[in-house]
Amino acid sequence: MLRGSVISFDWYKSAEGQGLLTQLTDPNTGYRKLYGLLEQPSLPPSLPVHQFKLFLVGRPGSGKTCLVSWLAGLPGWNYTVGESPGVRVTQIYWPCLLTSRPGSNPHIATFKLHFWDAGDSAVRKYSHHYPDCREGAAAVILTFSFTDRTSWEELPALIQRTLAAGAGEGVGSILPIVVGTKFGHANDNEVSQQEVMEAESNWSIPIIKVRHAGLVANQGAAPSNLPEVASALNTSCEHLWLASHRGNISADC
Repeated sequence: MLRGSVISFDWYKSAEGQGLLTQLTDPNTGYRKLYGLLEQPSLPPSLPVHQFKLFLVGRPGSGKTCLVSWLAGLPGWNYTVGESPGVRVTQIYWPCLLTSRPGSNPHIATFKLHFWDAGDSAVRKYSHHYPDCREGAAAVILTFSFTDRTSWEELPALIQRTLAAGAGEGVGSILPIVVGTKFGHANDNEVSQQEVMEAESNWSIPIIKVRHAGLVANQGAAPSNLPEVASALNTSCEHLWLASHRGNISADC
């Protein structure tokens, strides 16, 4: 997939994009607002909203929970040491400029993403957690850590198990998106960029890199890191949009 083929990755920097992001930002803190499941931002009613459910899978300690905080732009919110104790659902709103759509001109839309994050122990202890996370999901975020070679080597089998589990349960198609956390200097990484590029090409799956600082509580979610967050969200939204219009996944629009 060619990034930027459907979504303008730099549109958020425009006056129009900044205006919408301002409505999603707390003026007192400068961080984006957290919306509960029954809340929604005050955005123009003319903007279409495309809703997707995503759930996270990965080895304990690979940064799943911190990743969601970083994407939500929240300073240390739901940051925990160790595993998440149960299931957490985080709702993220992200405006985009869709530049390509059959029979339509470029237009602005809002993506409403529900991220479901379940701790590994909770999934093992309570058998209903995984099916709850999987049910109705459009995509799965598979995480690995650049500082943990094992998490990378387990990734192909993890992808196959996740996709096969849905097929075996008679669940609809699900889109895999891979995120590599704790990306740092080449000397610190146990996974090379060349390996990532080859895997992305062979699997036809976008692989998003998140710098190590991005997962440090009270630091990585700073508004100054918006370009990296925007790139990650735009990549995910673009992949979801393309898959939904090919009929590979369904969206609740």
